[in-house]
Amino acid sequence: MDFFMICAKLDSAESGDLLPGYIEEALNGLYKDKARTELTTQLDGKMVKVLLSVHDTWDTYGNDWPNKLVQRLAEALANYIVEVKEEGIVSEIIASEYSLSSPEQSKAVKELSCKLLGTEQDSVEARRLRMTGLTESCYLFLLENKSLHIDGFITFRLKEYRAKLKEIVDFAVDEYLLDKQYEEFIGLLQYFVYFQEPLTPLVHLMHIRGNEFSVLNQDFSSVSVSSVSGVVARIADQELELEDIVVSTLISLSPSRIVIHTRDPEVVIISTIRRIFGERVELCLLCPHCNLLHQGARHSD
Repeated sequence: MDFFMICAKLDSAESGDLLPGYIEEALNGLYKDKARTELTTQLDGKMVKVLLSVHDTWDTYGNDWPNKLVQRLAEALANYIVEVKEEGIVSEIIASEYSLSSPEQSKAVKELSCKLLGTEQDSVEARRLRMTGLTESCYLFLLENKSLHIDGFITFRLKEYRAKLKEIVDFAVDEYLLDKQYEEFIGLLQYFVYFQEPLTPLVHLMHIRGNEFSVLNQDFSSVSVSSVSGVVARIADQELELEDIVVSTLISLSPSRIVIHTRDPEVVIISTIRRIFGERVELCLLCPHCNLLHQGARHSD
């Protein structure tokens, strides 16, 4: 008979059945009738201990049985670390590495980090690579050791894994702070536009594609605007610029009404314009001018 002892600290919301469940599922079907594995679970306060006893393997499966067993056990622990422990590790990294100003900010960064680490299409390959690396680390350790404390193993043996998680958290923090800065900037523009006196009765914004627009007056003639790149920065009184020149142009023109002619009203820049100018904006999806615009766009594609 052989055995392995696996221990883990329980998080506040974690059930003591999770770890043995991962192990049992991984070992299911590994051996046939003559071989037998037995799991014994002990709960000791905030700690779960799983004793895996293995019987009859030498006589039944020869010298190769440890590799098969350890491989399955390593896969179970890798799944457990990623699916159960990873969120807590992210929280620890945020708390120890960053001085965010409020619990709400920490929560937002954690949610974004977990989203980046999750099962969305862009994250699947990175998640698979983390799983593969963890499985290999657990496998090599269990070949030489019969007991493994998961939390200590993560802290002292999985430094490369923790470094990868920190990279994700670093990116999430940068994205959060940029988004926060951008939202504050949009709010400032909204405030400015609200109190700004209208200078132009009507502007037609012809959406060609992406961030490409034509700015026309009420007679559908082209509008010529002098350099406005510094307008937004002066409003904010900071070294900030809005990348989309059309927004700066509209702020300079200060129209009473903006009619956006588009066949793709969900693009980000149009949503931004609607947020900044509010009720001044109207969407036009189908009119004679829209038809001409769309036909011209199709011919140029």
